Amino acid sequence: MPNTLAEIRAALPEERRAEFDKTIGETPLDELPRVAVLHYALPEQARAQDDALMDRIQAGDFSGLVNADGTPFIP
Repeated sequence: MPNTLAEIRAALPEERRAEFDKTIGETPLDELPRVAVLHYALPEQARAQDDALMDRIQAGDFSGLVNADGTPFIP
């Protein structure tokens, strides 16, 4: 995985670089690592898996989720 903003940008397809520049330029510094990694550094397949997981959670399906101590998550 890229380790700098420049490496993340270089790894993006050309058509996503202007979007990256705009987003990174407008993101507050405290949110920059999250935005850079989650929206740009992760491969497309990983983002798709994350999106599917979030859709499932937002639909109320918490199966397979655990708390930090390993116990099943029960909302």
